[in-house]
Amino acid sequence: MLVCHCKSVSDREVRNAIAAGARDEFDVAAACGAGTGCGGCVPTVSALLAEQGCAPGCPVVGALRRHAAEVGAP
Repeated sequence: MLVCHCKSVSDREVRNAIAAGARDEFDVAAACGAGTGCGGCVPTVSALLAEQGCAPGCPVVGALRRHAAEVGAP
């Protein structure tokens, strides 16, 4: 499944980033680019992190959503 349309990142790539040590949205963004465009995929990235027990309730999500709203992302 495509998670990030801006960077064409699949759920498998996000899961691989998590398996390689990504522990929050910033780590995932650095590893594969997901979440660095419009921010629309951040909730899905957060859910994938939560599946693996990472970043529950991470405050980064709110910051990324605010940024996406500021730049006019859908």
